[in-house]
Amino acid sequence: MFDRQKMERWWKRTVSADRVGVFSGIARGGLWLGTIPVEGVTRLRNLFYDTGVLPALKPPVPVISFGNLTVGGTGKTPAVIWCARYLLERGMKPGIASRGYNPEAADAGVANDEARLLSEALPGVPHVWNADRAAAAAALVKEHDCNLVILDDGFQHRRIHRTVDFLLVDALNPWGHGYMMPRGLLREPVSSLRRASCVIITHSNLVGSDELIRIRRRIWEIEEAVKLAEAVHRPESLVVDGETREPESLKGMRVFAMCGIGSPYSFVTTLGHLGAEVVGIRSFADHHIYTDEEINGVFAEAAARRAQLVVTTQKDRVKIGAREAVKVPLAELRIDFDIIRGRGTVTNILDFLSGSAEGSGA
Repeated sequence: MFDRQKMERWWKRTVSADRVGVFSGIARGGLWLGTIPVEGVTRLRNLFYDTGVLPALKPPVPVISFGNLTVGGTGKTPAVIWCARYLLERGMKPGIASRGYNPEAADAGVANDEARLLSEALPGVPHVWNADRAAAAAALVKEHDCNLVILDDGFQHRRIHRTVDFLLVDALNPWGHGYMMPRGLLREPVSSLRRASCVIITHSNLVGSDELIRIRRRIWEIEEAVKLAEAVHRPESLVVDGETREPESLKGMRVFAMCGIGSPYSFVTTLGHLGAEVVGIRSFADHHIYTDEEINGVFAEAAARRAQLVVTTQKDRVKIGAREAVKVPLAELRIDFDIIRGRGTVTNILDFLSGSAEGSGA
């Protein structure tokens, strides 16, 4: 039986060169061959959009895109939440358009993990998920009277014209091991960074200053005129059985980490920075739908390792649901997106777009 979890773990370890040996080397060679058609098609598609052979549909309101070059893990959803809140404070009516995952659940009218998280964090902000982002944007304008559209994970969705492209680059793995999929984690060539209006380096507090300098230098080598900012995903609170605590309360505690996100390493690193003793981790694929057997297995392993808490992310917590009669309490670490360098650059862009939206009468 095909085990998607094991296959994804094998793939990520292989492309990162964590696995050594003849077989792993051959596997990386085979994966590299697979990048040739992928990169060729991607470059051709981008050329068609750049030259206007493929037209981009332009909504009647400004469109702000948040996206990345690599597969998962840059923290787009917290950035989208931050942006929406900023616009709301300025009297705008933003709406969010996202691709959506788990189409079977969507067909049944069940919101996916990101939809639930966005609904919880942004009550009253319209959110439409549709593989056709242009159709989602149209629905936000026509059905919800939004005067700004935010694209969640929109950098590669070039069928819709965007006013601003915010490109998020994860400081922990900025260039996807240097290769496009399937040999690496890049969705498209690094040179595509030239399309960005502003590059935001995320998780900038989880690497040293020398690494940040190298990342900035690489970005400016690709496009010297691009605007640049740096952000952190800062722990905001810890929720245990409905009780809100300070994230620092994790210091010295034995915790078992559980997550289904693009970058589990960043989650574990954050727990370590808070002083927690991480005694184990179970990571799942991004947007994974948990079974009761998997969840029960996590709590059993946490108990066996004498963990005091099972700690998960806010995005995962909305999928796990209430857990009763468990030996180890479940805690949710809530994260805030915060721009610590270049904040004025980002807010000036958003302020300008807010003025444009007001002036258009949308």
